[in-house]
Amino acid sequence: MQLINVRPKASKRLFPLVRWVLMAQFCASVLMAGLVWAFWSSVAAGSVLAGGVIAWMPNLVFSLRFGFRDDRQTAKQVARRLYQGECLKLLLTAGLFAGVFSLPGVEALPLMGGYVWVLTIFWFALLVREHHI
Repeated sequence: MQLINVRPKASKRLFPLVRWVLMAQFCASVLMAGLVWAFWSSVAAGSVLAGGVIAWMPNLVFSLRFGFRDDRQTAKQVARRLYQGECLKLLLTAGLFAGVFSLPGVEALPLMGGYVWVLTIFWFALLVREHHI
């Protein structure tokens, strides 16, 4: 009779802070686009939303690829994966910017505003985390 291994495998869930940042970035992008649409124009709102997506999408891809805890990896493997992930984020960001700027009617100032707005969510998340420890 063979014994069944009931020991659970390593958890493959996103870190809670990663989930919070992704959700906050998405909501901030949609909220800012809605405010710009209400007070400015739909074209500017689309540009703000595109800028937010350019900031959010690489973070989402990075998180889904590298944002899981795996206790079986060595520190060297984790560091290598993080560097690979950051390179992927930079290439994806550059590609998204190139793609969006090729679209007609994109306004540069709202686009960059939406991009920077969503990036600041990540920066401030580190401060929020520090105060909740």
